[in-house]
Amino acid sequence: MAVNDFDFIAPFYDRLSKLVFGESLIQAQAYHLKEIGDKDRVLILGGGTGKLLEYIPKSGELDFVEKSVRMLDRAKRRKFHGSINFIQSDFKEFESDKRYDVIICPFFLDCFDQQSLNTVIAKIKRLLSTNGKLIVVDFEKRKVNTLLLRVMLVFFKWFANLETTKLLDLRSFLKGNDFQENEIKLYKSGVFSALYYQVGKRKR
Repeated sequence: MAVNDFDFIAPFYDRLSKLVFGESLIQAQAYHLKEIGDKDRVLILGGGTGKLLEYIPKSGELDFVEKSVRMLDRAKRRKFHGSINFIQSDFKEFESDKRYDVIICPFFLDCFDQQSLNTVIAKIKRLLSTNGKLIVVDFEKRKVNTLLLRVMLVFFKWFANLETTKLLDLRSFLKGNDFQENEIKLYKSGVFSALYYQVGKRKR
């Protein structure tokens, strides 16, 4: 099995996430979508089954990159505004000449180990337009010792061959790459958070 291969769990991923977290996961993913303008070029990385697409407002152009074929098939069945370019690709291999106004990472960055994460974040930075926004929804490292997150890491390691075996401090990685937090909203007592960033912008 390839690393970060979510094909096996695609058929029951949505039901599992709702069972564990209720509606909180999708609420977190949708929280910062208000930052998307109707002419913005948007890139979604690791969009999974595409449930987030039902909450995306009208935008200028939207590219949806997902490695899992089965996840992508489910995403294509969603209702969404406008047209979407669905791209089946590992982000490490994804190339584009475009510069995006908004890049969305819904529970995407936590799939990588330290070495890969540095590469992935640097690539995201290159793909952002001047004053572009990065929306990140992910688990908080300070909650890594909770039983739930330890069980989740083991589960995804076994069934998706998750590349990493521990949660990294994503906020520190992003800060080290000159991403500045504009707003953070915590969910489930801080187990995961919704944030949006801009490169070199100070917190409001």
